[in-house]
Amino acid sequence: MSQKNEGQQKELTWEEAVARYLEDNPDYFLRQGEVLANLKVPHPETGEAVSLIQRQVQVLREQNQRLQQQIRELVAIARDNDVLGARLHHFGQTMVDAASLDDTLNSAQDLLRQEFNLDQIVIRLLGGDDSTTGRPEFTNADDRQLKRLLKQFVGGRPVCGGKYDDAMLEYLFGSNATDIKSTAMVALGGEIPRGVLCLGSRDPHRFHPNMGTLYLVRLGELLMRGVARYLK
Repeated sequence: MSQKNEGQQKELTWEEAVARYLEDNPDYFLRQGEVLANLKVPHPETGEAVSLIQRQVQVLREQNQRLQQQIRELVAIARDNDVLGARLHHFGQTMVDAASLDDTLNSAQDLLRQEFNLDQIVIRLLGGDDSTTGRPEFTNADDRQLKRLLKQFVGGRPVCGGKYDDAMLEYLFGSNATDIKSTAMVALGGEIPRGVLCLGSRDPHRFHPNMGTLYLVRLGELLMRGVARYLK
């Protein structure tokens, strides 16, 4: 047993020595072309022996395929970002051009539903004044449900894929609450939010905790700017 272990240790040492020599002498096979031509390594799929050159070609081909896939994924992401950027730009223009509070809120909900393909859009803001009378988006300053919802925001960051009880979902989405399978909540008003933009989707994978939120933050900022100019 001792001799066998010593032999294995010696074999490993030789393997390490050969590997180190080839690393230190990358031109070895240029000087020993016949050795390169005679080397055979098993194919990873068929198990048949192939030349080292063939194996290198196979490895390079696989690396090239992976790189091409990565490039395709990056291009797809870039295109999606371009589309989102254009939609966000349009949303911002609409908020600037809105002629009244009603126009701002109605346009925001219509654009979010149409251009961002959302099933439910709910805006909830604390307080209000005479100009907001009759608007469902504005709630009493003592609204406990809304205050409870606003406490979950840390530094004003959106909350995606959050778990909410039936009472909260019904408060937000009413009779459509049972249809909503994923949500994104966007704080309105900075680090100390005075309201929330609630986005709901029937797709359970539309919003999830690990998704990027940059565009959601910008969306909330644009909406709040559009609304704030009409509030006293």
